[in-house]
Amino acid sequence: MLGTVAKSLIAPRSGAGLVNSPVRSLSRAANPERLAKLLSKRLAESHSSLPEHERLAAVDAVRDNFAAVGDIDADLLFRLDLDPERLRDELRSPAAGLSARALDLYGELLALCCTHVVEQLTTHPSFPARAAVEQTRAAGRTQALVEDLAGSRRRPEAVALDFEQRYADYMAATHGRLELFGLTLGRSASEWPLDTAYISLAVSGEGAHHEGFGSPGTGQVAVKAEQALAEGDRILLRGPAGSGKSTLVQWLALNAAHRRFGRELDDWNRCVPFVLRLRTFASSGALPAPEDFLQAAGVPLHGSAPVGWVENLMTEGRALVLVDGVDEVPTRLRKRTQDWLRSLIAAFPHARYVVTTRPSAVPEGWLGQHGFAAHSLLPMERDDIRAFIEHWHDAARHECGGDAERVRLDTYERSLLQAVSTRRALGRLATNPLMCALLCALNRDRRMQLPRARKELYDAALDMLLVRRDTEREVIGVEGVDLTREEQMALLQRFSYWLIRNGRAEAGRTDTVEMMGQWLDAMPQVQGTAEQVFSHLLIRSGLLREPQPGAVNFVHRTFQDYLGAKAAVESRDFGVLVRHAHDDQWDDVVQMAVGHARVDERARLLTELLQRADDEKCHRHRLVLLAAACLEHAPELDPAVRATVQARTQELLPPRSQSDAEELAKVGELVLELLPGPDDGLDSYSAAAVVRTAALVKGDSALQTICRFRDDVRPPVPFQLSQAWSSFDTETYLREVLAVRAWDEDYLHVKTPEQLDALRYIPTVRAVHLEGNHSDLTPLLALDDLRRVYLYDNATLSDLSPLRNFPRLSQVGLSRCSALQDLTPLAGTVLEQLSLSEGPAEVFAEQLRDMPNLKILHLAHPMLIESLGELPIGPQLTSLSLQRQVRYVSLEGIELWPSLTSLALASATQLRQWARMPTPPHLSSLILNELIPLDLSLLSGCAQLEKLVLWRCDLSEGLGPLRDLATLTSLTLWQCSEGDGPLDLSPLVGTEQLTITLSDDTPCIGSESFAPSRLVVQRAHS
Repeated sequence: MLGTVAKSLIAPRSGAGLVNSPVRSLSRAANPERLAKLLSKRLAESHSSLPEHERLAAVDAVRDNFAAVGDIDADLLFRLDLDPERLRDELRSPAAGLSARALDLYGELLALCCTHVVEQLTTHPSFPARAAVEQTRAAGRTQALVEDLAGSRRRPEAVALDFEQRYADYMAATHGRLELFGLTLGRSASEWPLDTAYISLAVSGEGAHHEGFGSPGTGQVAVKAEQALAEGDRILLRGPAGSGKSTLVQWLALNAAHRRFGRELDDWNRCVPFVLRLRTFASSGALPAPEDFLQAAGVPLHGSAPVGWVENLMTEGRALVLVDGVDEVPTRLRKRTQDWLRSLIAAFPHARYVVTTRPSAVPEGWLGQHGFAAHSLLPMERDDIRAFIEHWHDAARHECGGDAERVRLDTYERSLLQAVSTRRALGRLATNPLMCALLCALNRDRRMQLPRARKELYDAALDMLLVRRDTEREVIGVEGVDLTREEQMALLQRFSYWLIRNGRAEAGRTDTVEMMGQWLDAMPQVQGTAEQVFSHLLIRSGLLREPQPGAVNFVHRTFQDYLGAKAAVESRDFGVLVRHAHDDQWDDVVQMAVGHARVDERARLLTELLQRADDEKCHRHRLVLLAAACLEHAPELDPAVRATVQARTQELLPPRSQSDAEELAKVGELVLELLPGPDDGLDSYSAAAVVRTAALVKGDSALQTICRFRDDVRPPVPFQLSQAWSSFDTETYLREVLAVRAWDEDYLHVKTPEQLDALRYIPTVRAVHLEGNHSDLTPLLALDDLRRVYLYDNATLSDLSPLRNFPRLSQVGLSRCSALQDLTPLAGTVLEQLSLSEGPAEVFAEQLRDMPNLKILHLAHPMLIESLGELPIGPQLTSLSLQRQVRYVSLEGIELWPSLTSLALASATQLRQWARMPTPPHLSSLILNELIPLDLSLLSGCAQLEKLVLWRCDLSEGLGPLRDLATLTSLTLWQCSEGDGPLDLSPLVGTEQLTITLSDDTPCIGSESFAPSRLVVQRAHS
């Protein structure tokens, strides 16, 4: 115990990170004069041409300067706001007599010393307490400024701080509550705290697989939305209606306003959120500039904002711009939206941007060349559905009035959990938050008697909202008008269809009341004015809302589409439906219209859809798949028409990507009969997409489809086979799919406790990717010969000792394991590869000492080291990957690993340091990640480099410098750009020995000059 305490007291403390390579903390801080001597050695190489006597004179001038000032204590540094530049300005000019070149060294060394002096103060044990005192004092001074006498001129900084707090309070108040469908029936509350109601959903993580070491992969894995956001400053989030896009935007705005993002998004706590819902601008002539953000978003404080406030935040990188609903912009105006976003990014590249859209609204790669990482909200899996249902019922228990109702809610919850697990139709309905909430509400309202199809679900929901809620509460004529269900439906249908036809997601209140008046002319039995009828629908129906004063829309787009489709069918507007069927905004409208239509009308509508597909080749794929998806909503249909649609769908198979799989899965169980099998000559990507399609459809037939591919060992098929486990019963899938094939090379992905326990039935598994909170690893002991394990997103695991029982365990990955601090169980093993990502800072480098076989190390973890020389790893290391989390670590000491042949960097500072080394390691492989911009001339000294991988780099200076790398035989360009334009490959035409691999979303020119064998295009998204 005493040793542990002593160790903690003398352990190096991390500072504020003001310098990339701080002087290692000593038992006491080095005084400035000594710092000048130590740091001058770091500058010796860059000033090597300076005569020794001039160099010493410059160093002495810096030391004399510090000596003349006297003690530089905490009081002085806090008075200077811990600003190294202000400290430098406090020091006097150097003595006369220094040459111009010596003056350059003097200035650089003086600035470096000042920065280190401030850095050292931040590492002192008393710094946090003193900083808290100073912060409190500063807060008091700020408050005093804010409360200055009325009419007096305040500092601009104080005015901005005051307004920022007012705006944060407003955003927290307006975004802090969420409507949970169905929880308001018969009660006064209409919203619930977002903190209680929000659950984190999974998105597709594009790029490296979690178990990867080094170079990014090409697959997609499911990650939590928060992690996807943490990996970049520009995110394009795709998701279908009801998938939670707008709720995620609301959650981001709330957490930014409260400054309480968790560890993975800690840097976002600096941000000020701006929520821009594009439907608001759909009918206007222009999209807002930063100075108009507040007014455009309907923030009533906009008139009080200091001049240039938003623009300053954008420039400083403190603005979080949340652009919601590209799909709610009419197709003809989306190019305008794209241009607006491009101009914002060009003017304010340091701001953070999150853009949401339905998947089909924009093409693949939309904004990709501007650094946007695309992610898709995934359908809720069984565990997500269970969590949502439990969450919904927890919120319901908070609102109910007595113990008897709580007991009933317990019964309803158990019944629904059982129903979605055993009834395939219900399980498919519950795969997004809106539909899951609908099921929860109806299960409660109908005493566990649930509908089976989506149309029945909406019918029941509307009946519950429009009739039963007020009838059971005996609420009649509150707004001076009493409307029947049919009268309400007629008016709501007309309103929804008007919105759809005009490409609108909301309307002005005045326009809506005026239209209500016109429609009421045909309903003389309704007693009341248009204003009274509108108020009744707004307040009582539960379907309309006012998102901001003077505007009205539906509580969710799904209800608008459902009601609009009914209006279209009743108006016999089948031609209108067919003409707009290529527009993603009409997808659900057309499908629901098939459900509303009579048998002959369905046949007509589907036939005309296929005819248009024949006439317009550019829309053929989309229109045929839409017709196929409509079949699920057609309980009765002419067999000839059904057969024709199925035959036309067959022509579009096989699926080629995950997005294809998601579109096909919308067709439902029908598509399973059409999917090709493993004997039909599928390539690996198509085979994986077939498995993914079946997993999304679910059910017994889907399981049989997947069983046909269980022996396919080609990547990425095993990955999709493993991912599909969560879509089916644990034991059944294990018995039918997983236990029948070998798991020697591929990772088996395990997520739930049931899956972990089930490993005992497949003891031959050698590689496990374990995701989620599993505090006990002993179930892994059921495996005979575990050789690779990756532990991901585990906040409860603290003990790795069970891994000691595997004598041939050679690869271990630890990512986002926040409670894991002790790596000593891995000491003395045969471990050859170790990956550490985003773990607790308490994992000390010293724990790597007793790993004599470690050859490959991947660090995406903030190690408490200043240089690589502090890593106690033997000379056997051959591959080192340093990600952005360790970008501050100096490469000093890299020469300790003479066998190092592969290096990955994500820091321009580290790359420059490596390029300046007189004798850099003889690398054969170099990976550079997310360097914006990247100057390839820094690689001129790579005399033995054979393989170069560039991932999401901006090559604004072009590829020309690579011509001088005579030994380079392999170049991979993954999602790279050349400024705002495509990559120009032509400078490399003459390098006959070089093979170039491009991701298919990397725009390029000059490719026609390369022989096919020299240019390989691979998918960025499987």
